[in-house]
Amino acid sequence: MTRIPLQFGRLLAVFVFLSFGTAQAAKDDIVSLKKNTHLYAGNTAVGTSPSGRKFRVFYGKDGTVVYSDSKGLAQSGKWLITDDGMMCYDWQRWKDRCYSHRKDGDTYQSFRDGKTKGSKFILKNGRVNLK
Repeated sequence: MTRIPLQFGRLLAVFVFLSFGTAQAAKDDIVSLKKNTHLYAGNTAVGTSPSGRKFRVFYGKDGTVVYSDSKGLAQSGKWLITDDGMMCYDWQRWKDRCYSHRKDGDTYQSFRDGKTKGSKFILKNGRVNLK
């Protein structure tokens, strides 16, 4: 029986564990918003709503949020991430909502109540306006 040196065996075990964890994490997992606030703060979600509207949502580092879309709708308010990891919006004129996000590659999908599909988007650095 061939013995594997202890150091190599430990490295192999860590590699197998990390490889398995990464493969599982890549499968449309819910994004930990609490741990990834930095991905949103100061950046813009650029995407398409379920109705086909192109939109931009800018997340200010100060907690402000600004929305605009291809139909001319615009709105501002506040954004925050709750203790249970939901992205919540306190809009000035719209109904307030909270969402979870799932990631697939570079694309995110929002979900209301954990099941109703919302918008698909990517995150862009800085403030990006509609063209």
